[in-house]
Amino acid sequence: MTTVADFIRDTLGCLGVVDVRQPVRPEDMQTGIRFLNRVVTRLEASQLSLGWADVSSPSDTLPLPPEAELGVMYLLAIVLAPQYLVSPSAEVMGGAEIFMSDLRRDQAVATPIRPILDAPTPDLWNRRVNTDFLAG
Repeated sequence: MTTVADFIRDTLGCLGVVDVRQPVRPEDMQTGIRFLNRVVTRLEASQLSLGWADVSSPSDTLPLPPEAELGVMYLLAIVLAPQYLVSPSAEVMGGAEIFMSDLRRDQAVATPIRPILDAPTPDLWNRRVNTDFLAG
């Protein structure tokens, strides 16, 4: 299982702001954790269900499915870039686009939209509204 510390280190490594062979400074770790919670909470609010629970410690296990890690990592790198006054590379930008697209597709396949069979059609709705209005 991936730890939050490994995830943040890899994310900052994607931006080129840390050496992935070295520990991340505590203030950078806290910034990474804070933004990670914000990013994934936003994704879930946008109906990308990842089973997220906020993390608070570098030793926490990352509460993401393995297939979501790269997409979230690249997206987090893009969001963190202004904090470090750097621009994400084309590879990070492209990776975020590809992996997030894959996650959205996976979500759509896992929870397909089913039609509501007993929903009123526009014609039926109009007749009901007009009839009720005229009768009242």
